[in-house]
Order: sequence, then C-alpha cells, then structure tokens
Amino acid sequence: MNPTPLRALAPRRKQLLAAAAVSTALLLAACSGAGEPDGTTTSASATSGATVAATSSSATSSSASASSTATATATATATATATATAQTAIKELVAGFPAKVIPLPKGAQIQASSLETGSTVSTTSLTATTTETPAQILAFYTKSFTAQGFKAQPGDAVDGVPLKTYVRAAGEEIITVSVVVTSATSTFTVGATLLPASMK
Repeated sequence: MNPTPLRALAPRRKQLLAAAAVSTALLLAACSGAGEPDGTTTSASATSGATVAATSSSATSSSASASSTATATATATATATATATAQTAIKELVAGFPAKVIPLPKGAQIQASSLETGSTVSTTSLTATTTETPAQILAFYTKSFTAQGFKAQPGDAVDGVPLKTYVRAAGEEIITVSVVVTSATSTFTVGATLLPASMK
C-alpha cells in the first residue's frame, strides 16, 4: 500500500504542531519558574491553548521553524475544537494519556504533556528530553509505531528540523515526532490525533 500523501494530511499535521507548541510553552514556563509546580495538572479551553502556543513561538528560537508553523495554525485549531477542553501536566503524563500507543524511550525525562478530548478524535502531545540523538529517537518511534500498524511517511525533516510522520486508519490517526537538539540534549515532541478506540 502506498503511503498516504502528505498533502492530504496537512490540516491534521498542522493541528498536531499546534498541540506541540502548547507543550513547548509549558516546558518553557516550567523552566523559567512561571509555570505550574512539578506534577500539577491544569485545565484550559482550546482558545487558551492557542494563546499559549503563540507565546511559545516568540519565546524560543532554537525551534523557531516548528513553532512558527504551529502558531500560524493554532487559532484555526482552536476554532475547530472550541468545545473541547485541554488538560496539561508538567513533568508527568496527563491523566488519560495513551501511553500504550505513545511509549517513552528508556531514560527520557518527561517535561510536559497535554490531552484534548473531542467527540470524534483526541489530540495529545508529549515533550521530553533525552541524551539520545534525533536519529535514535526517530528510529525508536518508527519501530514502535510501525509495530502498531502505523505507516511511516517519506521524509525525516522539515525546514532542517528532524520530523517524522506516521499514519494509520486511512489517515484518521496521525502521529508526528519532532526533535530539537540543544547542546548534548535532545528535546522531542510527539503529537498525535487518535480515534477513541486508541485512547483506551
């Protein structure tokens, strides 16, 4: 079977990047001391998530390419999911996070996670740090996701940022993994749109 054309996945992929920007913003807030205490879970509307995503874009230059894309689509994403509520957590997995679908590499440290539950699909993201290289991170997730029936899409980077996309269920489920390297540490974000059956 041929991979799903990336053009057809563009709207969903942009939504995942917007969710990733929210997690990145939470990480930045936690590092600066302006965020929630470790292990604290918060609730916010999708519109608030869009505002956080916009803040994330201006606050980090090391991931400017990915954040700019996410910010540009955050408002549209919030409008499309205005009735959903987003749960976020710092330094831990948010309640209901699909850990079976999105595993954490050994030794990786969770920085932030989020979950937005909708009536037909749920959007979730995870940001973590590790000493592994981008190639090792992408290899880990390629092995994990393909074992679950996801199809890896062509390409391993977007605008110089290591990024891989995986799809399942005829494009109804999509996962993206992006990595930003800072010194000897890799910060990676996994964003996913999943059907209700995958959230159990």
